[in-house]
Amino acid sequence: MGNRVGMVVLLLLALGCPLVLAQIGPRYAVDIKAESNGGAQPGRVELAGPGLALIRYQGLAILTVGADADAYSAEAVRRWPAADLLVMMPASAGRYGGLAPLSALHGLHVVLPEPTTGPVPPMPVGTGPRWYPMHTWDALHLRKGRTRLRVTAMPGQPGTAHVAGFVLELGNGRASYRLYLSCAPLADGEWRALPDRLPGADLALAPLQQALQFLPLRRSAPVPGPAPIPVALTPAGYAFTAIRR
Repeated sequence: MGNRVGMVVLLLLALGCPLVLAQIGPRYAVDIKAESNGGAQPGRVELAGPGLALIRYQGLAILTVGADADAYSAEAVRRWPAADLLVMMPASAGRYGGLAPLSALHGLHVVLPEPTTGPVPPMPVGTGPRWYPMHTWDALHLRKGRTRLRVTAMPGQPGTAHVAGFVLELGNGRASYRLYLSCAPLADGEWRALPDRLPGADLALAPLQQALQFLPLRRSAPVPGPAPIPVALTPAGYAFTAIRR
């Protein structure tokens, strides 16, 4: 088996296929000790602050925030709920505090698009956040007890190289749920195109100024009438259940 893999890699190198090589397994792997198995409760995504969402699934907690949201500041970060992972969206034009507001979040794993303005700080040896910068199609595999998470950086429109969003697949090997986190607001046409662009995704979440919008993408059968529209995420949140694939 090892010889066959080696031959494939050599062939791809000869053909000049760096994108394919980047997908031969995860770029990052994280293992978090679980104090319990997390139970069998359904997952939930809820608003945790201006531009801040909290995703919970069987003992795993994930935060997502835009770098120019009101919830992204040194003062606001101190009030964030505890989490295992942060998925950070890049700033749009305007104010941006860099990564400094996260300095107090010791041990937090932070996924973010690979910056275009310069490298992220080096990975700390002891305390402090742990950075996982991603190019398109890079992936992070995280395990906490029986819960598994795969985060994949997704491209935008054809011909673009920037990270347009992330797909989070949560599950336990038998069933999973797939959430798409958009890095930028989505126009009406972009919302309607998501089921074709991301087949298999179950829910989409996108920023809108200091709010967040979500839209379930999976429907058991076609429904007559106009296409569903995204709604505002609230602190009450939206419950979801893993789906057998």
